[in-house]
Amino acid sequence: MVLPPAGILPIDLDWDAVEKLSRTYLLGVPEIDQQHRMLFAWCIALRRSPELQVVEGLLAYAARHFADEENWAYVRGINFDRHQQLHDDIIVQLEALYAGDSSVDAAALAYNWLVHHIDVEDRALVASVRAS
Repeated sequence: MVLPPAGILPIDLDWDAVEKLSRTYLLGVPEIDQQHRMLFAWCIALRRSPELQVVEGLLAYAARHFADEENWAYVRGINFDRHQQLHDDIIVQLEALYAGDSSVDAAALAYNWLVHHIDVEDRALVASVRAS
């Protein structure tokens, strides 16, 4: 899979900071780790500038990443139903944010979801693949 160039983000970021942050959450699956790096970049962009263009970009990138991650698990024979539901729940929240739901805290949603999802849910998924 080819990732979009960094320039797709509508704001400039400190890529060294993105790299440092994403290194903390490496799973050891290069294609997923690279996509997580871009998700961190989108989440940082959202925290800095919660504009519609950034929300739209994060939503599109997250949906693409989830499809890739689900395919990764499917190919390895992993039951992905629960994890897919978590992805669906996140998409619903991002869509509410995109629709202008002011009750959604964009920065907290994006960052807390990403950190928790990678560190807990994705880490468990990768561990189950390695254990099989």
